Amino acid sequence: MISVFNLYNAFKRSAFEISSNASYKLLWEYLVPYQKKKLPESITFKVAAGKKGYDLIRLFQSGEFFFSQRFIDVLSQFIDMSDKYYPIKIEGIEEQYYVIYNMAEYTFLNKDKAIFDEEPYFYSDCRKETTTSLFGITNTRLFVVTEDIKNALIKSKISNMYFKEAFLCTKEEYKEWQRAHTN
Repeated sequence: MISVFNLYNAFKRSAFEISSNASYKLLWEYLVPYQKKKLPESITFKVAAGKKGYDLIRLFQSGEFFFSQRFIDVLSQFIDMSDKYYPIKIEGIEEQYYVIYNMAEYTFLNKDKAIFDEEPYFYSDCRKETTTSLFGITNTRLFVVTEDIKNALIKSKISNMYFKEAFLCTKEEYKEWQRAHTN
């Protein structure tokens, strides 16, 4: 069992939140960490709320993440990012933001219990050791990082984020954990 960390937006009130004239249905299809296709180039964004560009911003009223160049640079210390991100067009701001996509995809072992804080989040890798430092979780918008990336992001003072510990394990390890923690 390996400790990993869910990456969350810290919701700073002054942070940019962006919107698009594209439908949420279309955006939801593309803005998934493990999606293999890029957003169509014709889609543009504009600032819907906030006045400041942090390293992590989000889609207005929906929550999908967009990342600064500084964020990408930290990830690049651990991962070959050459086919893992692409820029988006945001009208009226100078900062460049990116979509992270094409990540490995793992399954959520206990989504129903984890959502209600009955258990920590457990994800299945089907291997004893992960070789992936950043990945997504099936049927979620979660970005998950290993401890080394979490520490590097904190050390680099990447803004507008926080982490929550989760676990990457096999199904057998999760069942063993359940047995040990059942009354």
